[in-house]
Amino acid sequence: MSLVVRDLGFRAYRDALAIQEELVERMLLGIAEDHLLLVEHEPVYTLGRGADEADLCGAPERLGVGVHRVGRGGGVTFHGPGQVVAYPILTLPRGRRDVRRYVRDLEAILVSVCADFGVAATASGPHPGVWVGERKIGAIGVGVRQWVTCHGVALNVATDLSFFDAIVPCRVAGMQATSLALELGKAPAIGSVRQALVRRFREVFFADAPAEPATKRLGKATR
Repeated sequence: MSLVVRDLGFRAYRDALAIQEELVERMLLGIAEDHLLLVEHEPVYTLGRGADEADLCGAPERLGVGVHRVGRGGGVTFHGPGQVVAYPILTLPRGRRDVRRYVRDLEAILVSVCADFGVAATASGPHPGVWVGERKIGAIGVGVRQWVTCHGVALNVATDLSFFDAIVPCRVAGMQATSLALELGKAPAIGSVRQALVRRFREVFFADAPAEPATKRLGKATR
Protein backbone atom coordinates (compact mmCIF):
# COMPACT_ATOMS: atom_id res chain seq x y z
CA MET A 1 0.00 0.00 0.00
CA SER A 2 1.17 3.52 -0.77
CA LEU A 3 -0.23 6.96 -0.08
CA VAL A 4 -0.34 10.10 -2.20
CA VAL A 5 -0.46 13.26 -0.07
CA ARG A 6 -1.89 16.29 -1.85
CA ASP A 7 -1.70 19.77 -0.37
CA LEU A 8 -4.58 21.70 -1.90
CA GLY A 9 -3.56 24.94 -0.21
CA PHE A 10 -6.30 27.48 0.52
CA ARG A 11 -9.43 26.44 -1.39
CA ALA A 12 -13.14 27.03 -1.63
CA TYR A 13 -15.07 24.13 -0.17
CA ARG A 14 -16.85 23.26 -3.42
CA ASP A 15 -13.51 22.94 -5.24
CA ALA A 16 -12.10 20.52 -2.67
CA LEU A 17 -15.37 18.58 -2.69
CA ALA A 18 -15.15 18.17 -6.47
CA ILE A 19 -11.60 16.79 -6.14
CA GLN A 20 -12.80 14.32 -3.50
CA GLU A 21 -15.70 13.17 -5.65
CA GLU A 22 -13.48 12.64 -8.68
CA LEU A 23 -10.97 10.63 -6.65
CA VAL A 24 -13.70 8.48 -5.13
CA GLU A 25 -15.00 7.62 -8.60
CA ARG A 26 -11.49 6.76 -9.76
CA MET A 27 -10.91 4.63 -6.65
CA LEU A 28 -14.13 2.72 -7.28
CA LEU A 29 -12.89 2.02 -10.80
CA GLY A 30 -9.56 0.84 -9.42
CA ILE A 31 -7.53 3.49 -11.27
CA ALA A 32 -6.37 5.71 -8.39
CA GLU A 33 -4.09 5.27 -5.39
CA ASP A 34 -5.01 6.03 -1.80
CA HIS A 35 -4.89 9.78 -1.15
CA LEU A 36 -4.76 12.16 1.77
CA LEU A 37 -5.93 15.65 0.81
CA LEU A 38 -4.88 18.56 3.02
CA VAL A 39 -6.67 21.88 2.73
CA GLU A 40 -7.51 25.14 4.47
CA HIS A 41 -10.95 26.42 3.53
CA GLU A 42 -12.56 29.75 3.01
CA PRO A 43 -15.25 30.25 5.71
CA VAL A 44 -18.09 27.77 5.16
CA TYR A 45 -20.74 25.89 7.11
CA THR A 46 -21.42 22.27 6.18
CA LEU A 47 -24.31 20.01 7.10
CA GLY A 48 -23.99 16.25 7.27
CA ARG A 49 -26.62 13.70 6.30
CA GLY A 50 -29.80 14.41 8.23
CA ALA A 51 -28.40 17.55 9.90
CA ASP A 52 -31.06 20.01 11.07
CA GLU A 53 -30.88 23.29 9.17
CA ALA A 54 -32.31 25.01 12.25
CA ASP A 55 -28.92 24.40 13.91
CA LEU A 56 -27.48 27.07 11.59
CA CYS A 57 -29.43 29.65 13.63
CA GLY A 58 -29.40 32.06 10.69
CA ALA A 59 -25.61 32.41 10.90
CA PRO A 60 -24.93 32.10 7.14
CA GLU A 61 -27.12 35.11 6.38
CA ARG A 62 -25.85 37.17 9.32
CA LEU A 63 -22.19 36.42 8.69
CA GLY A 64 -22.19 36.08 4.90
CA VAL A 65 -20.88 32.51 5.00
CA GLY A 66 -21.70 29.85 2.40
CA VAL A 67 -23.45 26.57 3.20
CA HIS A 68 -23.10 23.05 1.76
CA ARG A 69 -25.06 19.90 2.60
CA VAL A 70 -22.81 16.93 1.98
CA GLY A 71 -22.71 13.15 2.26
CA ARG A 72 -20.88 12.78 5.55
CA GLY A 73 -22.13 11.83 8.96
CA GLY A 74 -22.71 14.39 11.69
CA GLY A 75 -24.46 17.70 12.10
CA VAL A 76 -23.51 21.29 11.33
CA THR A 77 -19.90 22.43 11.54
CA PHE A 78 -17.66 25.25 10.42
CA HIS A 79 -14.51 25.23 8.28
CA GLY A 80 -12.30 28.25 7.81
CA PRO A 81 -8.85 29.80 7.96
CA GLY A 82 -6.60 28.57 10.72
CA GLN A 83 -8.02 25.05 10.57
CA VAL A 84 -6.23 21.96 9.27
CA VAL A 85 -8.66 19.84 7.27
CA ALA A 86 -7.72 16.39 5.96
CA TYR A 87 -9.74 14.23 3.59
CA PRO A 88 -8.58 10.58 3.35
CA ILE A 89 -9.70 8.93 0.11
CA LEU A 90 -8.84 5.32 0.92
CA THR A 91 -9.97 1.84 0.10
CA LEU A 92 -10.30 0.24 3.53
CA PRO A 93 -8.65 -3.21 3.52
CA ARG A 94 -10.79 -6.21 4.43
CA GLY A 95 -9.45 -6.37 7.96
CA ARG A 96 -10.48 -2.76 8.66
CA ARG A 97 -13.95 -2.62 7.10
CA ASP A 98 -15.65 -1.27 10.19
CA VAL A 99 -16.84 2.34 10.06
CA ARG A 100 -16.78 2.74 13.84
CA ARG A 101 -13.21 1.50 13.97
CA TYR A 102 -12.29 3.89 11.16
CA VAL A 103 -13.75 6.83 13.11
CA ARG A 104 -11.90 5.71 16.25
CA ASP A 105 -8.66 5.55 14.27
CA LEU A 106 -9.18 9.11 13.02
CA GLU A 107 -9.90 10.28 16.56
CA ALA A 108 -6.69 8.62 17.77
CA ILE A 109 -4.72 10.41 15.07
CA LEU A 110 -6.05 13.82 16.16
CA VAL A 111 -5.37 13.02 19.82
CA SER A 112 -1.76 12.17 18.90
CA VAL A 113 -1.35 15.38 16.87
CA CYS A 114 -2.61 17.45 19.80
CA ALA A 115 -0.15 15.64 22.08
CA ASP A 116 2.67 16.47 19.64
CA PHE A 117 2.01 20.13 20.46
CA GLY A 118 1.59 19.67 24.19
CA VAL A 119 -2.22 19.62 24.34
CA ALA A 120 -3.90 16.74 26.18
CA ALA A 121 -6.98 15.84 24.15
CA THR A 122 -9.31 12.85 24.44
CA ALA A 123 -11.91 11.06 22.36
CA SER A 124 -13.68 9.28 25.19
CA GLY A 125 -16.75 11.51 25.51
CA PRO A 126 -20.33 10.68 24.49
CA HIS A 127 -20.01 12.54 21.18
CA PRO A 128 -17.67 11.86 18.22
CA GLY A 129 -14.62 14.05 17.80
CA VAL A 130 -11.69 15.14 19.92
CA TRP A 131 -12.03 17.23 23.07
CA VAL A 132 -9.97 19.20 25.56
CA GLY A 133 -12.05 18.89 28.67
CA GLU A 134 -15.57 19.81 27.52
CA ARG A 135 -14.41 21.91 24.56
CA LYS A 136 -14.16 20.41 21.10
CA ILE A 137 -10.89 20.86 19.22
CA GLY A 138 -11.29 18.34 16.40
CA ALA A 139 -14.30 17.27 14.33
CA ILE A 140 -14.82 14.06 12.37
CA GLY A 141 -17.39 13.43 9.67
CA VAL A 142 -16.89 10.62 7.20
CA GLY A 143 -18.53 9.06 4.20
CA VAL A 144 -17.89 5.49 3.06
CA ARG A 145 -18.97 4.16 -0.34
CA GLN A 146 -18.21 0.53 -1.16
CA TRP A 147 -15.44 0.81 1.46
CA VAL A 148 -13.89 3.86 -0.18
CA THR A 149 -13.71 6.71 2.31
CA CYS A 150 -14.27 10.44 1.83
CA HIS A 151 -14.65 13.60 3.92
CA GLY A 152 -12.60 13.35 7.10
CA VAL A 153 -11.25 15.49 9.95
CA ALA A 154 -10.84 19.13 10.92
CA LEU A 155 -8.47 20.33 13.66
CA ASN A 156 -8.73 23.87 15.03
CA VAL A 157 -5.28 25.44 15.08
CA ALA A 158 -5.93 29.18 15.05
CA THR A 159 -9.56 29.16 13.91
CA ASP A 160 -11.92 32.07 14.63
CA LEU A 161 -14.11 30.23 17.12
CA SER A 162 -16.89 32.82 17.00
CA PHE A 163 -18.20 31.05 13.88
CA PHE A 164 -18.94 28.01 16.08
CA ASP A 165 -20.62 30.20 18.71
CA ALA A 166 -23.14 31.35 16.08
CA ILE A 167 -24.53 27.82 15.45
CA VAL A 168 -25.44 24.62 17.27
CA PRO A 169 -22.36 22.64 16.25
CA CYS A 170 -22.39 18.89 15.83
CA ARG A 171 -25.94 18.59 17.26
CA VAL A 172 -24.69 19.56 20.73
CA ALA A 173 -26.47 22.61 22.15
CA GLY A 174 -24.13 24.82 24.17
CA MET A 175 -21.01 23.09 22.90
CA GLN A 176 -17.88 25.20 23.08
CA ALA A 177 -14.99 24.94 20.66
CA THR A 178 -11.31 25.40 21.34
CA SER A 179 -8.08 25.48 19.33
CA LEU A 180 -4.40 24.76 19.73
CA ALA A 181 -3.82 28.51 19.81
CA LEU A 182 -6.28 28.99 22.66
CA GLU A 183 -4.90 26.07 24.67
CA LEU A 184 -1.25 27.00 24.15
CA GLY A 185 -1.52 30.79 24.25
CA LYS A 186 -0.04 30.99 20.76
CA ALA A 187 -0.68 29.30 17.44
CA PRO A 188 1.73 26.70 16.10
CA ALA A 189 2.51 26.99 12.41
CA ILE A 190 -0.19 25.46 10.22
CA GLY A 191 2.52 23.70 8.20
CA SER A 192 3.94 21.96 11.24
CA VAL A 193 0.48 20.74 12.28
CA ARG A 194 -0.13 19.38 8.78
CA GLN A 195 3.20 17.54 8.88
CA ALA A 196 2.35 16.02 12.25
CA LEU A 197 -1.05 14.90 10.98
CA VAL A 198 0.45 13.25 7.91
CA ARG A 199 3.05 11.48 10.05
CA ARG A 200 0.43 10.18 12.49
CA PHE A 201 -1.88 9.18 9.65
CA ARG A 202 0.87 7.11 8.06
CA GLU A 203 1.63 5.44 11.39
CA VAL A 204 -1.97 4.26 11.72
CA PHE A 205 -2.88 3.36 8.15
CA PHE A 206 0.40 2.94 6.24
CA ALA A 207 2.94 1.59 8.70
CA ASP A 208 4.23 -0.87 6.09
CA ALA A 209 4.26 1.62 3.20
CA PRO A 210 7.46 3.17 1.76
CA ALA A 211 8.94 5.81 4.05
CA GLU A 212 8.35 8.65 1.57
CA PRO A 213 5.14 8.18 -0.45
CA ALA A 214 4.46 10.49 -3.37
CA THR A 215 3.50 14.05 -2.47
CA LYS A 216 1.85 16.52 -4.78
CA ARG A 217 0.88 20.13 -4.35
CA LEU A 218 -2.09 21.38 -6.33
CA GLY A 219 -1.62 25.12 -6.70
CA LYS A 220 -0.35 27.64 -4.20
CA ALA A 221 -2.23 28.68 -1.12
CA THR A 222 -3.74 32.13 -1.60
CA ARG A 223 -5.84 34.33 0.64
